[in-house]
Amino acid sequence: MDMDMEMMGTTRASGSSTASSVEVNATGSVLSFEHISYAINTKSGTKLLLDDVSVDIRAGELLAVMGPSGAGKSTLLDVMSCRKKALDGGTTHLNGRHVGSKTMHAISSFVEQEDALLGVLTVRESIAYALRLYLPLLPKAQVHHRVDRVIKALGLQGCADQMIGTAIQRGISGGQKRRVTAACAMVTFPRILYLDEVTSGLDSTSAREVMAAISTLSKAEGMIVIASIHQPSLETLAQFTNVMFLAGGKTCYLGRVDELDSFFEKWGRPVGRFNTPSDHAMNFLNSDFAESGNMSIKEFRDFYLTWSQNTKPNKEKRIPERQDHGKDAELDTSTLEGKTGALGTLLWNTWVLSERTAVNYKRNLLAYGVRAGMYAGMGLMLATIWIRLGNSDSTINDRLSVHFYSVAFLGFMSVAGIPSFLEERAVYLRESKNGLYTTLPFVLANTFVNIPFLFMCTLIFTLICYWAIGLHHGGDAFFRFLIFLFLAIFAAETQSLVIASLLPIFVAALAISAFFNGFWMSVGGYFIKARSLPRFWYYSFHYMDYQKYAFELVTNSDFRGLNFECTTKVAGQCSCAYPSSTPETCTVSGDDILQYLNIGNISYGKWAGILLSIVIIYRILLFFSLKARSN
Repeated sequence: MDMDMEMMGTTRASGSSTASSVEVNATGSVLSFEHISYAINTKSGTKLLLDDVSVDIRAGELLAVMGPSGAGKSTLLDVMSCRKKALDGGTTHLNGRHVGSKTMHAISSFVEQEDALLGVLTVRESIAYALRLYLPLLPKAQVHHRVDRVIKALGLQGCADQMIGTAIQRGISGGQKRRVTAACAMVTFPRILYLDEVTSGLDSTSAREVMAAISTLSKAEGMIVIASIHQPSLETLAQFTNVMFLAGGKTCYLGRVDELDSFFEKWGRPVGRFNTPSDHAMNFLNSDFAESGNMSIKEFRDFYLTWSQNTKPNKEKRIPERQDHGKDAELDTSTLEGKTGALGTLLWNTWVLSERTAVNYKRNLLAYGVRAGMYAGMGLMLATIWIRLGNSDSTINDRLSVHFYSVAFLGFMSVAGIPSFLEERAVYLRESKNGLYTTLPFVLANTFVNIPFLFMCTLIFTLICYWAIGLHHGGDAFFRFLIFLFLAIFAAETQSLVIASLLPIFVAALAISAFFNGFWMSVGGYFIKARSLPRFWYYSFHYMDYQKYAFELVTNSDFRGLNFECTTKVAGQCSCAYPSSTPETCTVSGDDILQYLNIGNISYGKWAGILLSIVIIYRILLFFSLKARSN
């Protein structure tokens, strides 16, 4: 085995993605779970989902966890991987030493049922980014070497440079996606690999290929593999070393796969000619469609317990002498700071995630391509409808409409970013739960990369419509309008991301985001003047409204220094659309209009600071909402 592979066999990333040293070498390791139980509270009382499950697995072995729906397969994997906490009394040991949740997360990876991948990345890029996030500052040559090794082992050479695939661009097949998801977990060469329904949705050939590839690599690297699986074909089942059948949360069989036939023969119920051992077992364990199902399960379990005691009375001692030093005695996982340290790891992960996010946004039309075209179209629409407003007092309300439309409706279009973010969020949850990085670098990377892309969209809109409408001339006014509008859109974007992080269903997130944007429009002070709002709305949500501050900023930037000619005459006297401080000149100044609207005394710096503070608060909320979900 290569030197870098040997190092990977004895190290695993911690929660902050720094390498951790484990005292014992992976070769010959034995993972032991003893008396694992798990229960939930229901209206009718406590329900036991797992009941006293114990199992030992050696390095290089593959354990298949099988059983009918509701048997507790996924729950068992969650408890084993410390995603759920077992009831008191359950213990986990690796080579006789206690393993807690921190250590388990450091030395294991979990492959979930869903394939959470960025569709615009290639297979090679997806795996490489996972490795780079796991090992900071790893030389490029080693990254290529390790990625190529995993690609070859999992049979992905033919599609290594193909894109994963998006809703608008076809990519690799479902079986290949399953292997890529497994590869992203296996490229870090964890001590323990958990697979939850890794063959779900695949045909028998694809399922066999996936498990054969995982079996080959796990045996070569000495990994411990535990996989829940639904009734595999005989060829797929043969890839596993051992199998465990669960029913009602209890162990009904635990032994080698090649012992299943003899087990059923000794029970007096041999496997039929056209049946597989796993299907034969499920005929007795599935009680959903049989009146005597529970009796069959009891008979199955009773015979297994008798058979196990009779056939293995002097069971080989599979683990070293246990060194119990109390509940908190764990493997030595002291962090190797190496070249990076905690701050360096944070900066590295932020950099790599920013790079990956930028690649995603550049290639993914659903991220910013569609939105840039949409903003350009809206800019063209404003430019051709509100074209050359001029300086007549009859156009004052038209100018106010331009400012409100720009702030409110461009902010409203931030919902277009929800689909792309939901894809990123799914990848974040998978990678953060596997310890590749924490929440902070993800939020920082998302923020840093969002800024230039969102700014370009704002710039496109502004360049198209600003001069065509005839807003305040001069470069200073143009750039003020651009910056203030960008801050408003950035706030709306972050608000949509917070909602999507809390409610990761596109239609629901879209509806809630639309509601909030409509709500801010209502209390912002345009449709109904702020002074006319009911006091509750005025002193509460009106002052929380990012649209209020943005609208007042762009309105001040446009109106200050302008004069509008009063075109209406009554009895030979000028009659201006707004009260004028200089009626004798037959004009009304922009300052007069701002004072009438009660927004003339605002400070650009103060209001922009408040708007920026709202963005920061939203980003902090995004951090905590993502972190809570990840935990």
